[in-house]
Amino acid sequence: MAKPSYSEIPYQRDKLQSRKSLFDSCDSHSNHYLSMAEAEQLLDQYDFGGKPVAEVKRCIKAAFDEAKNYGGDQTGAAADFVEHREFRIFLEIFVKKLEGKDDKPDPRLEDLKGKKGGTTTCCGGCVI
Repeated sequence: MAKPSYSEIPYQRDKLQSRKSLFDSCDSHSNHYLSMAEAEQLLDQYDFGGKPVAEVKRCIKAAFDEAKNYGGDQTGAAADFVEHREFRIFLEIFVKKLEGKDDKPDPRLEDLKGKKGGTTTCCGGCVI
């Protein structure tokens, strides 16, 4: 079975169920946090249209670094991971970087920085 294109990565707000399933498939420790190694599992799930693996990994790393602690309210080890509520941001940044766009994520999310809660939630505060 052919892998779906990276352009089908479900970062859009209306793709919540698909995003939850994707997060669960990457979250091998079931702790609601993704390490860089867990985030790299996306490499096995999508087709990147012939892009070199090194370029895709660079985009994953850059998106991971931008998305971790996106809300700005974490400290310690938790601030070094992409948590459940930051996953949508991570995916959006990742896809945009793959497309050569260094746009910031949806500007409606800027109110999330420094605040608890968010705009699109699954369980009362997770912006996924």
